[in-house]
Amino acid sequence: MTAEVLQDVWNGILAYDLTAANKRWLAEHLLQQAEEETKEAVKPYTMAELNARIDRAEVSIAAGRTMSDAEATAKINKYMSQYR
Repeated sequence: MTAEVLQDVWNGILAYDLTAANKRWLAEHLLQQAEEETKEAVKPYTMAELNARIDRAEVSIAAGRTMSDAEATAKINKYMSQYR
């Protein structure tokens, strides 16, 4: 979801006359659901998977498929800009 859509959701919630207790209940339930989804989505790598990633990285480096720190930072910033 874009920040604009999230802002619309937020504005929709604010349109209700919620008490502090209602807001706390909503926040706790959203946080609980987010934590459960995160646990399901994030699974640790096995040693075999880690070693395979290292092997692929070494092949890429040997083939010259690398980027500078500045290039990597720019790529990360471009990716992150879509979530602001």
